[in-house]
Amino acid sequence: MEIKWTVFVLAMVVAMAMWGNVSEAKGKKEKVCTKGWECQGSKYCCNLTISDYFQVYQFENLFSKRNSPISHAVGFWDYQSFILASTLFQPLGFGTTGGKLMQMKEIAAFLGHVGSQTSC
Repeated sequence: MEIKWTVFVLAMVVAMAMWGNVSEAKGKKEKVCTKGWECQGSKYCCNLTISDYFQVYQFENLFSKRNSPISHAVGFWDYQSFILASTLFQPLGFGTTGGKLMQMKEIAAFLGHVGSQTSC
């Protein structure tokens, strides 16, 4: 399980790095925005950030069994950890691209994948 997660994160980092090189090669001057500690120095930070539309109560409802003994990872994952981890990718467009509906769909797809790959 941990290997799959590591491979996924590594693939995301490589893909985002490649995307950054492509957009830099175009030579465009893009608008750069800052949204506090969560999203800094990116055109995507002008949009809503994940914590603007995905709240603690929603996380708790989706993953209410994550701390049960059957999940084998009691105390491993919580809302704050998810938000902190997502801040690495929000300036690159994760959950901050497009309108609010598109952003919510992207996060829902990600959380659906996480939920299906864990015992939560």
